[in-house]
Amino acid sequence: MRRALAPLCLCLALLLAACGRQDVAPRPTAEPLPVPTAAPLSGYEELPVYYDGLLRLRGYVADDTLYLGAEDVCALFDLPAAAEGDAAQFRLALESWTLTGTADSRVYTADGRYLYCPEGYRLIEGRLALPAPLYEKLFGLRLEREGARAVLDASRFRLLRGGTEYYTTHFSAEDLFWLSHIIYSEAAWEPLEGQIGVGNVVLNRVKSELFPPTVMAVVLDREHVTQFSPVETGEVLAEPDEKAVLAACLCLEGYNTVGESLYFLNPETGDGTWFENALTPTVAIGNHQFYS
Repeated sequence: MRRALAPLCLCLALLLAACGRQDVAPRPTAEPLPVPTAAPLSGYEELPVYYDGLLRLRGYVADDTLYLGAEDVCALFDLPAAAEGDAAQFRLALESWTLTGTADSRVYTADGRYLYCPEGYRLIEGRLALPAPLYEKLFGLRLEREGARAVLDASRFRLLRGGTEYYTTHFSAEDLFWLSHIIYSEAAWEPLEGQIGVGNVVLNRVKSELFPPTVMAVVLDREHVTQFSPVETGEVLAEPDEKAVLAACLCLEGYNTVGESLYFLNPETGDGTWFENALTPTVAIGNHQFYS
């Protein structure tokens, strides 16, 4: 059975005790991960894509990622669309929304929503091509590779829906507040993938029977020991920057960079003896090692 939430007065006491503290001090910046490029795709493998048992599209495989022409997919479902792009940026315009992105960012936007796309977009024969995972978000499409072909599943087809206030109307303000604050205070100096990972750890704990059942309770958890050092120092109250808020939104969108990890540690600043003895390393991102 999940443990009950700590009394609200304890949370308030923690917050009051930390009031007046200065913002998080500047910290060294981790080396950024390589960004995706939108150079013309060469050396790719063509892959036939079947839908309802018929050959309907040509797919392109590069770096183990399946790409499909954006206008081809839209035409298959009778969606009027216009796509354009170059090595710096792209746009895909539909009647209900426009998807835009740049080559130096892993995050695209459409109808007020953020879409994490580490694979990047590509230009194939001068035409815009997007990776298969992005089509699942945009249209609910699933693509599965089956040997020398791919199969398109449109049984859950639906257009992406958002709005200018999407994140404040579809998610708890409390969850967004605490998630962005703990991401900023724990990982302000980390790459976006690492910031998403910190948020994933919090949300994984919310789902686990081993931890409290809400984001705020997980962040402020002191059942055995303070789980996050910024809570003890009061740095958790520092105003998060735009990148941390973006990472929190991407976590709430369901993006995950660390799987089922429940812990993380910076080996350079923390004692990893217990982590190495009791846990299983999952992935290392930036300065953090994550564990399940």
